[in-house]
Amino acid sequence: MDIVTNEIWSPWLVFTGGVLTGSSLLWLTTRKKSLGNALKSESQVKLQMAREEHFSTSALEALAYAIDASDPYNFGHIDCVQRTTSVMAKFMDLQEDEVAGLHYAALLHNVGRLGVPEYILHKPSALTQEEQEKLQTHPVLGARILSSIPFPVPVVPFVRHHCEHWDGKGYPDGLKGTEIPLGARILSVANTYSALLRPRPWREAFQPDEAIPKIEELSGTRFDPAVVAAFRLVAAQLREEYENQLGTNHATQPEFHSGKSGLYPILEGAAQDIASAKRETQAFEKLTQIVAESLHLKEFISKLVISTLEIVPCSACVVYLPEEDGKLLSAHEAKGINERHFLGSTTEIGTYLTGRVFSRGESVMASFLPQDIDLRPVGDAWVEFRSSFIVPMIHNGECLGTINLYSEDEDAFNADSVRVMRLVAAQAGRAVHNAASFAKVQETAYTDALTGLKNARFLREFMEKEINRAKREDLPLAVLNIDLDNFKPINDEFGHARGDQTLKEMADIFNAHIRNYDLAARYAGDEFVIVLARSARIQAEIVAGKLKAGVEKHSLSVCAKEPGFPKLGVSIGIAIYPDDGEDIQSLLCRSDTAMYEDKLDRKSTGKIHSSERHAA
Repeated sequence: MDIVTNEIWSPWLVFTGGVLTGSSLLWLTTRKKSLGNALKSESQVKLQMAREEHFSTSALEALAYAIDASDPYNFGHIDCVQRTTSVMAKFMDLQEDEVAGLHYAALLHNVGRLGVPEYILHKPSALTQEEQEKLQTHPVLGARILSSIPFPVPVVPFVRHHCEHWDGKGYPDGLKGTEIPLGARILSVANTYSALLRPRPWREAFQPDEAIPKIEELSGTRFDPAVVAAFRLVAAQLREEYENQLGTNHATQPEFHSGKSGLYPILEGAAQDIASAKRETQAFEKLTQIVAESLHLKEFISKLVISTLEIVPCSACVVYLPEEDGKLLSAHEAKGINERHFLGSTTEIGTYLTGRVFSRGESVMASFLPQDIDLRPVGDAWVEFRSSFIVPMIHNGECLGTINLYSEDEDAFNADSVRVMRLVAAQAGRAVHNAASFAKVQETAYTDALTGLKNARFLREFMEKEINRAKREDLPLAVLNIDLDNFKPINDEFGHARGDQTLKEMADIFNAHIRNYDLAARYAGDEFVIVLARSARIQAEIVAGKLKAGVEKHSLSVCAKEPGFPKLGVSIGIAIYPDDGEDIQSLLCRSDTAMYEDKLDRKSTGKIHSSERHAA
């Protein structure tokens, strides 16, 4: 007989003297069936309870991973924290209920961050006092949310107090030392370690060898020294796991998967989608801010390329803008693979891919075409691209340039790329238009309308930058103060229109004798200032000599065509930074004094016409 039958019948046989009657046999058979059903029911109850526990755990994990994925900077954080706390709990020989509680606390410790605005969580600069206070509410909110769940193990205390500090300066309750639950002290170390391994808007990610010493530095202040000591002993194991995963994981940061419920492989694709959507949202917010704040074209284009690379997966991004000749597009900014080849490259408007996108105002998605761009010859090896996606930047129906995306993969761009880049290009077109409009206004504000040279306002800003550069690089700087000789008789005898024409001619001569990174400006009336970067007195005197010779040559040509036209000349005074002054005013005053000395010398030697002597 089976065990159940023995348990029922043995005492019954003793009681009846070993004789089984029909009725007694029927009773025993019924009893056996009843107990069998009871055992079967108990097994079903246990199975149902296990299913419900698995369902509850899976639901919590799904929630936690969704929260984790919603923050691109924290993606994979939960698994890292769970793995770290698990290893430390085992090493520190925690009790079974504490281990279980720590597992759930590691899973759910960030749930309270749902109540903190994203701009605070991702703010790249220091938080204000009010923002800091708002951030510090997340452990309390997390504890309040989790207190509604009847955990059979300690979870809520670990979550509420994982931001407390060993020295009592943490939050939310200012607990100190062993007042802080041990699980919360372990969670605090694991949470900080994982956070250090991930990038933030204000810093790059740390490597384990960099993160571990930072944990140790906080022993006795933020962290329990005993917990830090345990972390130090298991750190080698954690670092080895990190490096092993880094070797097999193509992501920037490897993720630690606890695998407790087997749910993560199912959630991983969804989590990636959530993280991608969140990254897209944040990148667009950043781009919107850039559009609102960037009025300078060069600054905006640089930020645009970086933002685009953050939004759309690709190997390189290049922005092409039209040249003044209206025939070519040139690359104003490039980031990513082959960027040095692209910088300064050109393409003809109306030809191949990029040129046609610009002329037609329509996007093109195609295989990479080498003939499309006239690349710069550089020493770097060229990496082959297989896909390209070129989008026009349009504002009010006018194409202002193109955004070119390239990838090493075939068919790398899809409908999502089209959707996203349509929005990026619209923002970019508006920003490029605004920057161009601002440049025109600024050009007007900084340009002398008569000669086309920069004016005195721009001169002072330029000098300030160049003086700062000269200080930084310990190099000289030359300032030439120039005054026209015999200019007043031109206005008096030939009229102001002819005088204006003469000033324009002088501006052309000055520009022709300086380098493209020097500056010629009209200071006032017939007085000009030239700033020669990285030039000592000898170089300045050479330039001054060329300017005088150029003006004299021009004067002879004019006098030959217009008999009686006053003979032109220039008096030039030179001041050198730092010998003659270390600020704008000192250099301008010293060069002005030197200019009048030169004028007096030219008068005494008869180089200035007598009519100018009476006017001077």
